Amino acid sequence: MVQCPFTFSMRGCPALNSIRYRRAFYERNLSRASDDALRFVLLHEEGHVRMGSSRVSALLALPFLLYLILLHQPFPQVGGLPVGKVAFIVLLLLVVFFGYRAYYRRMYDEEFIADRYAADALRRCYQIRDPGTILQNLLSSLRAGAASARRKKRSGLRRIVPDLISSEPGYHPSISERVQSIRDLAGREDRIPVACHSDTDLSR
Repeated sequence: MVQCPFTFSMRGCPALNSIRYRRAFYERNLSRASDDALRFVLLHEEGHVRMGSSRVSALLALPFLLYLILLHQPFPQVGGLPVGKVAFIVLLLLVVFFGYRAYYRRMYDEEFIADRYAADALRRCYQIRDPGTILQNLLSSLRAGAASARRKKRSGLRRIVPDLISSEPGYHPSISERVQSIRDLAGREDRIPVACHSDTDLSR
């Protein structure tokens, strides 16, 4: 784990072979968590790294590339109106809309994959029979803490349109969906290969 002030919470970073975290997030949400809960969190992020979740972020760059083309590409004009540029702007808006939908849909699925990776590792390496309970307690605690923090910070416009100016990602499935997903995994054979770690590898 490596402290990083530029990440919202915790995030796997394959390029740096590390899991970045923000100190305030750790102290507020994880400092009192059990060892098993911390193992789940770290293994979940490791799952993102091993499954290549960061590659999905390339979808976010596509609209910016098209925008750069728009800035530097001369378009023919018809009656003083740059028809080509207008058409390109419409295309850009469509790409932004569908690109972000695809990104959030994929990240939604990636959360299940990372959860299953962590759950399988806890079963195999730490003999934990029901990782679903750990995940449910952890997510419930995180959600309660986030709701409390939002209530303290909201004022003025934030009370009116909190969701529009929230910095929290909206691609996470519900708690019940995530818990059910890893419990369903226990009865199946299509598990994700995991490498067991010692406790020193998953230390605070």
